[in-house]
Amino acid sequence: MYRKYFGLKKRPFILSPDPDFLYMSKIHDLALTHLEYGMVHNVGFIALTGDVGAGKTTLLKYLFEKVKDSLDVAMLFNTNLSPQAFLEMLLKEFELSPPSRAKSDLVDVLSQHFLNQYSQGTRCVIMVDEAQNLPDETFEELRMLSNLEIGTDFLLQVVLVGQPQLKERLSNPSLAQLAQRISVYYHLSPLSKNEVGAYIQHRLRVAGCSSPEAIFEKDAIDRIAELSGGIPRIINSICDACLTYAFADEVKSVTKAMVQKVTSDNEFLVISQRPFEKDKQDPVKTKAEAARDVHEREVSGGVNTDSMLTKLLGRMEALEIRVQAMESEEKDRTTLLLQEMLEKERKKNLHLEKKITALSFRYRSLEEKFNILSRQAKTTNKEKKGKRFWDAFTSRKKIV
Repeated sequence: MYRKYFGLKKRPFILSPDPDFLYMSKIHDLALTHLEYGMVHNVGFIALTGDVGAGKTTLLKYLFEKVKDSLDVAMLFNTNLSPQAFLEMLLKEFELSPPSRAKSDLVDVLSQHFLNQYSQGTRCVIMVDEAQNLPDETFEELRMLSNLEIGTDFLLQVVLVGQPQLKERLSNPSLAQLAQRISVYYHLSPLSKNEVGAYIQHRLRVAGCSSPEAIFEKDAIDRIAELSGGIPRIINSICDACLTYAFADEVKSVTKAMVQKVTSDNEFLVISQRPFEKDKQDPVKTKAEAARDVHEREVSGGVNTDSMLTKLLGRMEALEIRVQAMESEEKDRTTLLLQEMLEKERKKNLHLEKKITALSFRYRSLEEKFNILSRQAKTTNKEKKGKRFWDAFTSRKKIV
């Protein structure tokens, strides 16, 4: 609608993640460094968290685009899945066709694909977006897949992407085994106030604007920074609406008053936590200050420490029993899975042996037929030669 009016080749503030528009702020640059480190060193698990709309998916798409020739990437965006549905979704992403929907077949096909890709110098990567929504059972299935390795090399890398709740999920004791495998973790925080203006101008420049600094006035940018809290997706929504309003009013620049009108007309544009304002009211405390506050609350509240220790000891004992049960269950599951795979291989070998035996019998039968036909052909040739000789002899005799 407004592209020609502002001399743009494409819309600069689209909401879908487009790597071409990635703005490399200090935070994004540092996050990319962490991700590249994890990819280069082939670590098993990488975790990236950030608020909704912080640019996590855009950053990962940018990274995968850079190394697409050496990676086979499966991106999962619907993560509220059971283990069975999760495996089936993976097969679709990797474009694989299992012989059946049995879990052993699904795992077998995936494992063989990872091994084949590794032998060709290509690494398989699973990117799980909104990973905080994964059920515990699916997390466990993902961890079991990550056990596949050759020597010190992992056949599979897993990138978990999610909101800050993902960190809370991974801190749960039930996911301790998976959390211990996360070698690289980074939290993508919002843009600073000073970076919002550079971000807006960067996207306008990528979209083809020759003078991006002239479209949004400084007061308008400051107001957008306050309303968005530095969240790129909210910045995009506000800026896109502002350009539409400017086009309708036939003006070439966006003012603070226009930003205010846009957000007043559509309150859903600025639904966020507004971290800039929150930081002023509730500054981040150091670990020592937080510990002191906890101690003061305990003293003032008259907490019975003996009772707390008793409860804590009971919880620890219950947790140990649960961990032991889970480890035993995991061993049983692994053994069962290996037995299923071994039985499947035995059936394959038996089928091949039957084929080889059948082909051997067929070969012998054909060989016998060939020998019989060869002997018959020799006898026929001798008879024909004898007949030709006798015919020639008798014909000569008649002539004489």
